[in-house]
Amino acid sequence: MLPKKEQFNGGIVAAAVLAILLVALSTYGRRCRQPAAVRFFVWSASIVFLPLTSSIISSLLDRSKEPECDGTMPPPGKQNPDVQNMWTLLLWIVLILTIKCNADVAAASPDGGDVHINGQRIRAPVELVAQYAWAGFLIRLCVPLAGRWLGRFNIAIFMAFSVLGLAKVVLNLAAFWRASNSFALGKNTRLIAGYNATWRSSDDGKDVPRYIVTGEKKKHVEESARGYRVKLDVLDNDLSSLVKLDRVWSLAEHDGGILAEPQHKLRDLCLSYSLFKILRRRLLGYPLADAGSRESLDFVLRGMDRVGAGVNSDRVFRVLVDELSFAMISTTYSPIPLCALGGLWATLNYLCSILIIVGAIAVGFIYEVNDVVRTTPYNYKIITYSLLVAVVLIETWEIVAGVCSNWTKVALLGHYIRHESAWRRSSFVHAVLVAVLRLRPPMQWLWRHKMGQNSVLELESRQFLRRITGGLLPEKLYLYGGAGLMRPVEVTTGVKDAVLRSLLSSYGRMSKGGAAVRRVGGRINWAVYGTRRSWAWGDEDEGGSSNAELILTWHIGTALFEMMNSTTSTSAPEMEAARHLSCYCAYLVAAAPELLPDSDAWTIKRYKDVSDDVRAAALAAGGGRESPAARYERLVAALGVESRDRVLRRGAELGRHLVNEYARDEASAWRILLDFWSDMLLYLAPSEKVKGHVEAMARGGEFITLVWALLLHAGVITRPGTPAGDIP
Repeated sequence: MLPKKEQFNGGIVAAAVLAILLVALSTYGRRCRQPAAVRFFVWSASIVFLPLTSSIISSLLDRSKEPECDGTMPPPGKQNPDVQNMWTLLLWIVLILTIKCNADVAAASPDGGDVHINGQRIRAPVELVAQYAWAGFLIRLCVPLAGRWLGRFNIAIFMAFSVLGLAKVVLNLAAFWRASNSFALGKNTRLIAGYNATWRSSDDGKDVPRYIVTGEKKKHVEESARGYRVKLDVLDNDLSSLVKLDRVWSLAEHDGGILAEPQHKLRDLCLSYSLFKILRRRLLGYPLADAGSRESLDFVLRGMDRVGAGVNSDRVFRVLVDELSFAMISTTYSPIPLCALGGLWATLNYLCSILIIVGAIAVGFIYEVNDVVRTTPYNYKIITYSLLVAVVLIETWEIVAGVCSNWTKVALLGHYIRHESAWRRSSFVHAVLVAVLRLRPPMQWLWRHKMGQNSVLELESRQFLRRITGGLLPEKLYLYGGAGLMRPVEVTTGVKDAVLRSLLSSYGRMSKGGAAVRRVGGRINWAVYGTRRSWAWGDEDEGGSSNAELILTWHIGTALFEMMNSTTSTSAPEMEAARHLSCYCAYLVAAAPELLPDSDAWTIKRYKDVSDDVRAAALAAGGGRESPAARYERLVAALGVESRDRVLRRGAELGRHLVNEYARDEASAWRILLDFWSDMLLYLAPSEKVKGHVEAMARGGEFITLVWALLLHAGVITRPGTPAGDIP
């Protein structure tokens, strides 16, 4: 059995390891793609850390009061290593609680309730109050042993620093209570649902939808049997404190000011925030009153502008990215932004952070001057000062991120719009406002403007690589992994343009009372793509095909055509965009089946069958170093064998048809393929699988989620051909 002294040292080392683990997991939680797992480990480490440190402190207290073997009392103050270790552990506890208060992940699960933040059940940090109370009890027990060593002033600074963390927890609790009763946050989803039904009935012909941006207050709302409604006098008053989107556009176009900047970024930010409030209804399961709305559709097809000067795809998708960033922060795994509650709450939060930074520096200075932390082989000093630095950096980052965030910008813009003349009275104050609005927001959402890529035929190349290397390389170099076989690529302007062009082509004439929507998926109007060949099969052919099979067939055909036509520069933009969309759709089949129309289990099964058959075909056909033309001929022959999976056979037939039909007109073929893949993405995007998109947002986001949100705002919430899929 270990000596008692070694047991104490081992316990302190275990507490140090847990402290470092808690800091790492708490600060990493917001950026993790598996937040639930991180929350579980943080919770587990927290359960162990506080009882362990409390037990050690209790034992150290007893040891510091017990007489030595010769009857003498232990030395006081810094001459007693037990007292030094005791105060070191106390500081660790306070620092860990401070870090958890600021960086812990607030768990949210949509449940549609109105008594929770943003209509969701969010875990308030009540347990932190209990932990702070226990830490205060431990500090009270240890204070008498500090004696004259630390001094009353230094102890008072330490206790004040400990109370600051508790003050921030209490502030957060008050914010949860305030937000749950706020029409700007807790009750906002139901209010927006009722409001959109109201303005649609009275705003036909408006150039800009009268979406609510900010400023919702109790005085604006009346409650009826149908839920919350905005009062009519407020709805008709363009100068009320309720800021609507048409007022933002009018101010930007006629009154100039900061909203008139050439890039439209600030007015677009207001648009993103108003669209986020509509999207949140979908995320929480509320019915969409404006589904199929001509006003919504026209506004999207005009490029989200009043005059319709032309659709700027980069601008449209920038609006969508900001919208999903708001949704990610608000409705998934982050604490509520206090600036959304008003300037007073944000100011108090920043003040607490500043005082915590000052307190951490002061406590570190006191511990260093008084040599509180022992220099031991276990490096207690390194751990202690690392925790102090972590607190300073986290609180500093919280201030910077809060000031620069889009939430703060929207709050400031709302106040500016309501009190424009007051802001312009002082040139200095106006200049400060402009400077803050120009700050670049921190990374608040993980989507990197990239789209995953997967090439089924690359499996054939990997199988050949396995053979020539004898299987000596790591398995992940041969097989498809969950993140994708190929590197993700940048979502180019060409891809965005193609998607919006398909949107205009498929749905644009509906705003003018045109014909039915062009449909992709299941039965396809193949004449649109230049052929009536049987390789593009529909419902009547062999019992029909799943969407996953259709994607893989056209993906294989696209890849085979590329082998024979990848050197011509005239069609490079269309080729690149079509290839990226083809590989992205194949990536969705392999890595994100929950976002596709078919059953997840069916999609996984069919992808496995197809990929296994590609490997089998590669083994049967051989291969090696060869020209693109030779590889094309070998693959078409190997994949077209009657015994192969019908996806491979039809993919080979499609590739052969494209090569033969468009040998002298490659540009036309790439335009056809680009139209097909952009139409396919538009067909796949409308979905009732809201949970899949929420989970995709939590792990970093998908391009198809942006298209899903775009179609939602265009009034398209189901696929063409389904009961609610066609716009009336």
